[in-house]
Amino acid sequence: MEIIAVILIPLLGILALPLLKWNKLAYHLLLIGLIILNTALLSFHVADKQVTHVFGVLTFYMDKYAWFFVILIHVAWLVTIIYSYSFSLYHFQKKISRFYGFLSVVISILLANILAGDMLTMFLFYVLGIPFTYPLLILREHEKYIGRYYLLNTLLPAFLMFLPAILIIYNITGSTYFYEAPSKALQEHGDLAALCLVLFVIGISKNSVMPFHTWLPKTMSAPAPVSALIHSVAAVKSGVIVMTKIAVYVYGLDFLRSLTSDFLTGGWLIYLCGITSVYTAYKALKSDNLKVRFSYSTIGQISYIIIALLVATPASVLGAMLHIITHSIAKMGLFFVAGTYNSLYKTLKADQIAKITPYTPWLVIAVAIFGASITGFPFFAGYHSKDLMLLEEIHTGNYAAAVFLLIGSLINILYIYPVVKSGFFYKEKVPLEVKKIPWGIKIAISVCVFIIISFSFYTYYIVRYFEM
Repeated sequence: MEIIAVILIPLLGILALPLLKWNKLAYHLLLIGLIILNTALLSFHVADKQVTHVFGVLTFYMDKYAWFFVILIHVAWLVTIIYSYSFSLYHFQKKISRFYGFLSVVISILLANILAGDMLTMFLFYVLGIPFTYPLLILREHEKYIGRYYLLNTLLPAFLMFLPAILIIYNITGSTYFYEAPSKALQEHGDLAALCLVLFVIGISKNSVMPFHTWLPKTMSAPAPVSALIHSVAAVKSGVIVMTKIAVYVYGLDFLRSLTSDFLTGGWLIYLCGITSVYTAYKALKSDNLKVRFSYSTIGQISYIIIALLVATPASVLGAMLHIITHSIAKMGLFFVAGTYNSLYKTLKADQIAKITPYTPWLVIAVAIFGASITGFPFFAGYHSKDLMLLEEIHTGNYAAAVFLLIGSLINILYIYPVVKSGFFYKEKVPLEVKKIPWGIKIAISVCVFIIISFSFYTYYIVRYFEM
């Protein structure tokens, strides 16, 4: 029952909402306490393959992937809470209870989605998370169109593609459980398995693979904590985590690799993801809005992860896992920085921020660290994951995938470098009233920086964990 407790504990944040109006700091400390409590519960169940059935309908399963992703969710939740304490001084003061209430629900649903022990439970909470994220996206009332666009582009593919794929798999194998060995019956129906693979990769639209990639940049209008959480774990990463479990437990890496090694039975999906990554990297480069730039960048990084899963070797999957971690923290940090500029200086335009950056060297250094990690610059956190993915793509003969990764990474440098350059080499300083950065924002960004810088020290332990 510990799994159920882990899922339900975030909802205590709703019951404690009256405390928020009485003492804001006390409420945030309570939320931090809940995170610590949940993490403590998780420490007793390190990938112990515990299966829990609820009402004979829902199934939850604690495997090594679920355990690690749940830890990642708690880290993202923690820094979001710390950042939001100060961010809410500038935004949505009248809707602060709504923000924290729906945030608690979304975290709970996300945990249930990740801990799902079968595809039907996974689908239920995958879909349930979409309408509960909607109120967070429209905290600014004038953004209701964006919320409706998000619902349309995530719910329709889920019901028209994702769900049919699950039903086809169930009809073939008679099972949807993740804790059973991949069914040999699926291998005997190669054409249907290939069809379902297409439906999974594209229909799980939180993967943001073409043509369902346009919803993500539109969500950039949401407040920075919401954008950061969506781009780190709450939306896009939940899609690739779902895809990881399908690749490993439903198809099995050997069978999946046999499908994607043939262009017609799945190999073309690698090209689709590659084109998505390069195109969105180009869109990021052309955008003058920092949050739009970072949003398009996320799509490209998710595509690299999907490609690594489709390459389907133990090493490429490990590279995908590492990249989920490093990209989640780095992209969260970038959105925190963008939100800080927007809060203090009321702008997200790159050319305007370029004039401000000489006065904010600490934020520029953070951008440089996060950007270098996402790019895969040597010795930064993202280098380990991108290097592993690149080597496996070359070793397995997926040279096109390797080219897509290299081109996208080069473009990453081109749209991160100008922000860093303006901070230290801007020719003329314009008169500016320098604003003090609140302590909550400083702590949240500093935690993200620390994780990225120290990642090399614990990569070894993460690799050993997934190789157990």
